[in-house]
Amino acid sequence: MSKNIIMSDEKTEINKSIKNRGFNIIESVNIEGILPFERRHADIQCLKINDTFFVLKEAQKLKEKLFSLQLKVIEIDEEIGANYPQNILLNAVYMNNKLYCKADSVAKAVIKHCNANNIEIFNVNQGYTKCSTAVFENCFITADKGIFDTLSRNGEEGLLIDSGDIELDGVDYGFIGGCTFYNNGKAYFTGDITQHKNYKLIKDFLTERNIKIVCLTNKKLYDIGGFIVI
Repeated sequence: MSKNIIMSDEKTEINKSIKNRGFNIIESVNIEGILPFERRHADIQCLKINDTFFVLKEAQKLKEKLFSLQLKVIEIDEEIGANYPQNILLNAVYMNNKLYCKADSVAKAVIKHCNANNIEIFNVNQGYTKCSTAVFENCFITADKGIFDTLSRNGEEGLLIDSGDIELDGVDYGFIGGCTFYNNGKAYFTGDITQHKNYKLIKDFLTERNIKIVCLTNKKLYDIGGFIVI
């Protein structure tokens, strides 16, 4: 049975590789008015906390698709802005009943939900929290020292890597969270992780935790804006 995954479908080779591995793609939408390289990024448009999906009001087609799967969907009230931090309303990391985010910039509905469900909220300076963080089962990888320190202080096992070696059209480089996802004991990367300068560190970190690496293409890692596995 196919597993649904929310992601941008702009990269044909990545799409094909995802589908060949038994996933059904739920496409993110194209949101005009924000930075061109972010317009289809899933981690800008949607945030999953347990069985609840928070969605931008500008992502109506995505909301409708999630509703059709009979999922719990909450449309946030705020409108996304073109500039930081108005574009990070849903860009947060949820791990082990904790939410990590730039707390003064996250959607009010997210904060309200966390408070009502005893989910602790921890502030980080990096508003692109999810973009910057690859989350696996009970561990994470990031190039952001502030995120690394905050998650580590809360008992999460992490690896701090160098910035760069991840492509994203329109900027110097992309983020590790935008090019990987975890499912069923496997860490999926959009490209060939062996081409990353910290490959050995990443390989050893994941291998020690019995997480298998899957490279979706043989090209350099590309930040497509993350994946949300349903």
